[in-house]
Amino acid sequence: MRTGILTLAFVAGTLFGAEPPRLAAHVVVLGFDGMSPNGVEQAKTPVMHDLMKQGAYTLHARGVIPTVSSPNWASMIMGAGPAEHGVTSNDWKPDRFEIAPICKGDGGIFPTIFDLLHQQRPRAVAGVFHDWEDFARLLNRNSVAVLEHGKGPDETLDKALAWMRANKPDLTFIHFDHVDEAGHKFGHGSPEYYKAVEKADALVAKVLQALREAGMANDTIVLVTADHGGVGTKHGGSTMAEIEIPWILSGPGVRKGLELKTHVRTYDTAATLAHILGVKPSDCWLGKPVTEAFPSGR
Repeated sequence: MRTGILTLAFVAGTLFGAEPPRLAAHVVVLGFDGMSPNGVEQAKTPVMHDLMKQGAYTLHARGVIPTVSSPNWASMIMGAGPAEHGVTSNDWKPDRFEIAPICKGDGGIFPTIFDLLHQQRPRAVAGVFHDWEDFARLLNRNSVAVLEHGKGPDETLDKALAWMRANKPDLTFIHFDHVDEAGHKFGHGSPEYYKAVEKADALVAKVLQALREAGMANDTIVLVTADHGGVGTKHGGSTMAEIEIPWILSGPGVRKGLELKTHVRTYDTAATLAHILGVKPSDCWLGKPVTEAFPSGR
C-alpha cells in the first residue's frame, strides 16, 4: 500500500509540474571584476570578512585560463570551461568565435544558469545588471527579465537594488568593473587598488542592507566572487595571482565560519546556483555544486 501511495504521489507531482526543492527563495551574486584574494585580505573589508564568519568561503578558488574577463564570466554562468563553451577571449561574440560550443542552449550559445532556470522554472524571475558593457553578450537576453548596463558601480547597484525591491527576484547577478579598472590604471596591490576593493566592500554592505529593508534577508543566499586577479597592471597570464579568486557564500542554510576544503572552480558557481534554486544542471556542464557549504553536504 505504501509503495502505491508513493507511486501515485510521484505521478501526481510529474503531471502537475511539481518543482524540486530549493535551498533559498532568492540568490544574489556579486561579481567584482579583477578582485583578487590579496585585495580582500589586505584592504579594509569588514563586510566581506563578516560574510566569511557567517558563511562558507575560500580565498583559493580558481578561474580558468586565459585569465581574462569573458572566458571567466562565461565559465561562471555556463558551468564549464573555454574548451566546452568556446568563449576563449574578450573578442568572443555569439557569431564570431574560434571554438564552437560543444552544445547550445537558448539563444544559440552554451547553456547558462539563466537558461536552465527559465526553462525549468518558468515563473522564476532573474535579472542581470552589469558595469562592463560587454558582459551582456555572454547570455541569452530572453532568459532574464532584465539585462541592464549601468555606468559605474554606483549606478549599476542603484538600478539593481531598485529592481530587486520591486520584484523580489529568484536570481540576481550584479557585475562591477571598478576594481579591475583600478588594477589596470594603478596596479594590483597599489593603494588605489585596495581603495577600490574597499569600495566593493561598501557595495556589498548596501546590498545586505537593501535585503533587510525588503524583508528578503532571511530567505536570500549571497555569493561574493570575482573573475580573475592580476599582476602589476595586467592579467591574462598563468600565475596564481591571476587565477585565484575569492568565493564567499552566506545566507540561510549555509554553514557558518567554514573555510572550504573543496577545490572550488569558477564553473562550480553555476552548478551551486542550480543546486540552491532546485534546477537540474545541464549535461554539458563540468561544474559541481559546492555541497560542502551546506549542512550534511546536501
